[in-house]
Amino acid sequence: MPGMDAGTKTVLKAGPRKGSMVVGDIPPGKDELWVLFNCRGEGKAEIILEPGYNIPFACLDNLISPIMNRLDLGQRKTLTVRIQAPDSVEWALRVTR
Repeated sequence: MPGMDAGTKTVLKAGPRKGSMVVGDIPPGKDELWVLFNCRGEGKAEIILEPGYNIPFACLDNLISPIMNRLDLGQRKTLTVRIQAPDSVEWALRVTR
C-alpha cells in the first residue's frame, strides 16, 4: 500500500468488530481524507460516507484484506461514516486527515 502523507491525524476509528455499524461523524475540512480498512471473513462489505460516497469491496475468508483510499473532497459538510457488513466479516477502520 502507498504511504500516507506525513503529519496526518486520526479523525475517526472503530474495530475490530463484526457486522454493520454507524461509526461516527467527520467534521468539515479542506484536507484530503485517508480511509484505511481491514477485513477478514467471507462476504461483501461497504464503507459509506454520507452523503454521497460508497466504497464497496469483497472480504476473503481466512485472509486479512486491506484497503486504503485517498479522498480529496474539497470543502464539504460533515460526513457520517457507516460500515455495512454481514456478521461473518470482522473489520477495523481508521480515517485520517
